Amino acid sequence: MADWWPFDRSWVDECKRGFAGLISASSAAAASLGLPQPGLGGPFGMLVDAATTWLIGTKRTFRFPEGELTMVLTDISVEGSDLARIIGQYGQVRILGRDVEWDGYRFERLEIQVRNLHLRPGKQPTLVAAPVICEAFMPVPAASRWLATISSQLELVLRDGVPHVGVIGAPWARLEVEAGAGGRSALIRARALRLGDLRLSLWSPTFTVELPVLPGGAMLTSVESAPGGFIMRGTLGEWQRSLSREGVERLLAGIRAGQDQLDL
Repeated sequence: MADWWPFDRSWVDECKRGFAGLISASSAAAASLGLPQPGLGGPFGMLVDAATTWLIGTKRTFRFPEGELTMVLTDISVEGSDLARIIGQYGQVRILGRDVEWDGYRFERLEIQVRNLHLRPGKQPTLVAAPVICEAFMPVPAASRWLATISSQLELVLRDGVPHVGVIGAPWARLEVEAGAGGRSALIRARALRLGDLRLSLWSPTFTVELPVLPGGAMLTSVESAPGGFIMRGTLGEWQRSLSREGVERLLAGIRAGQDQLDL
């Protein structure tokens, strides 16, 4: 196999050895799994090929240090030039999923945009992305089930795109509310009382609803009502994952074997 390392020999030798080990592992794994050789994509390209081949359309659980994310992966795409990949610059990765669950919260769909993904040289190369932007859609029934965990007597409905909270069995009285984001929490504020067709504006303090820790410590940046539910957005300033020959081989083997749970 030709020497892949494109830089001048003055670069630190241990960095080269780290990359060479990963490329070697990727090539061997590609041969054993019947996939194309990784080429310019290196170990990351190999992982994308494996995910596209065996994960699309299947329900899997991805384990993070903070918890487990279960979803059906529907698409994964990489935007970047082959020339940039030669030096470990992969550009932007877009991941789409449906039927998503995180720590009891359910979402109809999820989009993850991984920006400026690149391979950082070192004795053990590291994948780095900054930032990572997430957008999830929570339908009204899922939001209503979450509200029921606070009180089984409460229900949530959307009227003309505006969320209303009321007591089950008393549809004539509703609180018109607005939602926002507070980093590690959702913010809820009542802005009007609805009594039948009568709307009474009112002042209310903002209530904070703590959320479970998101993957990587991502922060909630916005919550907006949308037709049929709510759009929730979050951002992670930087994401890192060390790559080792053993780690790449283990993840590839788990993807190929159809394991229900994969460690990320």
